[in-house]
Amino acid sequence: MRIMMLAENTSSRADLETVHGLSIYIETPKHKALFDLGPDDTAFNNAAKLEIGLAEVDTVIISHGHYDHGAALDRFLKINSKAKVYIRKQAFEPHFVDVNGEKQFVGLDAELAKSERIVFTGDSTRIDDELFTFSNVEASLDTKTRSILLKQTASGYEQDDFTHEQNLILTAEGKAVLFTGCSHSGISGILADALRYRPDIRAVFGGFHLFNPNTEETESEELVSWLAEKLSAYDTVFYTCHCTGQKAFDTMREIMGGKLQYLPAGAAVEL
Repeated sequence: MRIMMLAENTSSRADLETVHGLSIYIETPKHKALFDLGPDDTAFNNAAKLEIGLAEVDTVIISHGHYDHGAALDRFLKINSKAKVYIRKQAFEPHFVDVNGEKQFVGLDAELAKSERIVFTGDSTRIDDELFTFSNVEASLDTKTRSILLKQTASGYEQDDFTHEQNLILTAEGKAVLFTGCSHSGISGILADALRYRPDIRAVFGGFHLFNPNTEETESEELVSWLAEKLSAYDTVFYTCHCTGQKAFDTMREIMGGKLQYLPAGAAVEL
């Protein structure tokens, strides 16, 4: 299988665009898929430069209902006429972030939920023998970056419970890989749940949500170091990106060594 970062906060090449967002291209014997789409045209522009034809993508999985992972959905549906988009129904509910007391909308266009190309996933969904999604992971990290994220209900604003977040287990060519968008529930808990479904997961791709882009603050060194020690116990390589943040990555890298890699836009991994 081949995994390539299309959109991310950093880039491996000067000619590729960067954005606060995430989009990962996945190619297996059965699929050309995207895990997340990013917030704008960045993934599309980079894909063209990387000679990846997004019109040929057959499957999209959107990890959760935040704009930096799925706001480009409208554009994608216009350039690709065949792919099904697998997403939690809750992802189209209104989501906000609290920035110094001001509620800023960070959700998706709810009108797109009406598209016939949308497939709502359950708490666990077997798409086929390669693709499996699961949700409702119990929170394993109590972070500041999680606490400022909200959802809007009839009663007002409430702290987000992330029922709209899903993760992907990809199994192909005898290998099992985990993809997570922002790991709002905590990457350690997500991986523990994933291993109950597939005990042979050897690679993890995704952000760890340890950095707040609004305040440019990183979670405490104590928490970041604890997480790194926790992940080090697994026989797994972690390819992180996006919302982990450079400071947290550097701290974790000192503890995890080669078990932790950073995946910028344009970088590819062959498994």
